[in-house]
Amino acid sequence: MTEAALPRLSLLCCTVGRTEKLGRLLDSLARQTFADFELIVVDQNEPGALDPVLAPYAGRLTINHVRSERGLSRARNVGLNRCRAKIVAFPDDDCWYPDTLAQEIVALFDATPEAGLFTGRTTDAAGADSLGLFLGADAEITKSNVWLSGNSNSLFARTEIARKIDGFDETLGVGAPTPFKSGEETDFLLRALATGARGFYRRDLVVHHDQAPVGGAGGVARAQDYARGFGRVLRLHDYGAAYLAMRVLRSSARAALALAAGDGATARYKALWALGTLKGFIAPLPERGA
Repeated sequence: MTEAALPRLSLLCCTVGRTEKLGRLLDSLARQTFADFELIVVDQNEPGALDPVLAPYAGRLTINHVRSERGLSRARNVGLNRCRAKIVAFPDDDCWYPDTLAQEIVALFDATPEAGLFTGRTTDAAGADSLGLFLGADAEITKSNVWLSGNSNSLFARTEIARKIDGFDETLGVGAPTPFKSGEETDFLLRALATGARGFYRRDLVVHHDQAPVGGAGGVARAQDYARGFGRVLRLHDYGAAYLAMRVLRSSARAALALAAGDGATARYKALWALGTLKGFIAPLPERGA
């Protein structure tokens, strides 16, 4: 296949246990103002579970439906091997795209040849920031500001860079065979930056995603699982004991303030986040490649 016949953008979506929300994403992709993209669906469901979800889009989207064992980072690496475009994005199966996003991504890379990566932010249906805090203005991504520079839904990379760093660390992320259930996208960014690639945060690059739970069983599980991944990434990328202490104390202080205000759910979430960060940082685990 000639380069001219290849899609300009690959969208790599790993999915398990969701059908209705995956349909919402597919609907948003079918409405894109720019159609020169492919969708790689990495399926971790039982065989056949997605057939009725994908079938209505057979003539509307270019879909490469592949299977993978469980584990988000593992599935993304399987999908990366199928990407044909020079730009790749990583939408979650429960996010959805604004109608012009694919067009905006391709235009940004075309206009910025020095950029290896772009990130944006996620907002909910009402337009409020979701899944975390974000930088208030456009910036070049650095080791200092990477934590406020988006999440995997709003990560867009040149495919050659993703392959150069061997994709995602399979010891990190949801479904990993370790306690470190997050941090894979930040680790990806930091490893890319370490090769000399340049990344840029653009606040007007928006992907939609519902808010994550704080209270209840879901929020507690999220704090326990995700914080350990955060702590592990701090260790892998040599942030040091002083930075670790600052982040643990900050979360602990927020827990105390929430408790004083009578917000027990947030207090518990922040306390568990502080403890999980510490556990993730000090947990013994062979380094990559060991």
